[in-house]
Amino acid sequence: MRHPSIIPVLLLAFASCGGERAGAPNDAGSPLVIAWDNAPANLDPRIGNDISSGRISDLVHAGLIRVLPSGDYEGDLASSWTTPDDRTIVFTMRDGISFHDGRPVRASDVKFTYDSLMSEGFPSPKKSGYATVAAIEAPDAKTVVFHLKEPNGGIFDNLTVGIVPTGSDEKLFRTKPIGAGPYRLVENLPDESVVLEAFAGYHRGKPSIGRIEFRIIPDTTTRMLELERGSVGLAINSLPLDSVGKFETSPRVRVVSEPGSRWEYLAFNLGHPKLGNLLVRRAIAHAIDRERIVRDLLRSRAKLADTMFPVGHWARSETVARYPYDKREAKRLLDEAGFPDPDGDGPAMRFNLVYKTSLDMEANQRAEMVQQMLREVGIGMEIRSTEFAVFYDDIQKGNFELFALRRGGISDPDFYYTIFHSKSAPPNGQNRGRYANAEVDRLIEAGRATMDRTKRKAAYDGVQRIVSEELPYVSLYHLDNVAVVDRRIEGLKLHPSGFIDSLAKARWGEK
Repeated sequence: MRHPSIIPVLLLAFASCGGERAGAPNDAGSPLVIAWDNAPANLDPRIGNDISSGRISDLVHAGLIRVLPSGDYEGDLASSWTTPDDRTIVFTMRDGISFHDGRPVRASDVKFTYDSLMSEGFPSPKKSGYATVAAIEAPDAKTVVFHLKEPNGGIFDNLTVGIVPTGSDEKLFRTKPIGAGPYRLVENLPDESVVLEAFAGYHRGKPSIGRIEFRIIPDTTTRMLELERGSVGLAINSLPLDSVGKFETSPRVRVVSEPGSRWEYLAFNLGHPKLGNLLVRRAIAHAIDRERIVRDLLRSRAKLADTMFPVGHWARSETVARYPYDKREAKRLLDEAGFPDPDGDGPAMRFNLVYKTSLDMEANQRAEMVQQMLREVGIGMEIRSTEFAVFYDDIQKGNFELFALRRGGISDPDFYYTIFHSKSAPPNGQNRGRYANAEVDRLIEAGRATMDRTKRKAAYDGVQRIVSEELPYVSLYHLDNVAVVDRRIEGLKLHPSGFIDSLAKARWGEK
């Protein structure tokens, strides 16, 4: 399963504009060194749920199917599939595919991967995505049959998990996985680096870049210095956007920016006495100058969002309520809500709120901008920044008033079940604001209960319309994927969700 999360960019190393390369580590045929911000937590694709693990798994593993930029799916290990009815999916496997250790990939490996993931006691945070799977059959080496307890149109997003060989031990695979993807793991030094080597037996052809090293560099400043010195060759969405501009005039690197699907949103605790008031939420939406945030903080490397999905995604709805920046309307709504300005243009606030965030620099800069914008309409806002683990624990427990967070890699609209269904409050999901609407529940369930794309689209159009009107979240923007790339690298494509599968097709060219 591709799990949404805060997602890294692609940046290739260079020395200072007038100098020579330091060691020229990325000559054609040499390893591509990627500056990575966090070490992977678990490289077993059945378990790993963090972005670092997911992006490395993009290259090490292959799933039954994979996600296209449009949100549609194409076969990976599977050559085709059929749905004889709404409770049955039959996959046909490709011929002649092998794992990195030479074992052939069979239907029984697919069955083992999912059976183990779903088994009682197996430590997978992905398990809830398979609640509707009744049984999996592998009647022969090329056929896999998924039997569902009930129709589930969102199940395909959960069938992108990397397939592992039968008998794979999760304790071993967390650091030494074996897959069938374009690269095989050859070295994993905890908190230091992960080294991959091109797999000659990859079913789409051996990658041109023979070796990739993910070098763990948690500090942003250090990553910048390593890039400037030319000791690393790539960094993925891990640099402040206001730092990317320095690379734009370099003769040795190019900046690549493509629309992405990483979705930034502002969330409300609907149990709060003031934020439970719809007029207040709408006032806050109008008070936030999203265009200014995109222009000044993100250097115009984002697109304004009105819904969870970006332009071009099949599930995106255009029939949603929109909230353009309008201070006068924000003040009017606050007056109507019963919170008049106590002193006109004076310093007194209508009321005060607490905004929680992590220690991330960009997140705090955005919080300060929102703080000033709300102050201009009479809402005081205290910013409380903590380590990400503390921040995340607070929002999971509902211990917040306002927070902003980023989601990425959302391929299927069934994710609305996770964030807006009334049964999905933590720990059962991510409905952290405790939003509840019976019609939204019904539409989400209707979208899940069919595999007919037209019917699903109609259901999720309804979800997006209601949610945009009731505003449990304010959609802020979709971040672009930005890569600063050595000019010798050719064929690198940026997937909207941040997946880095395209490295398997990239190559070293001439400068």
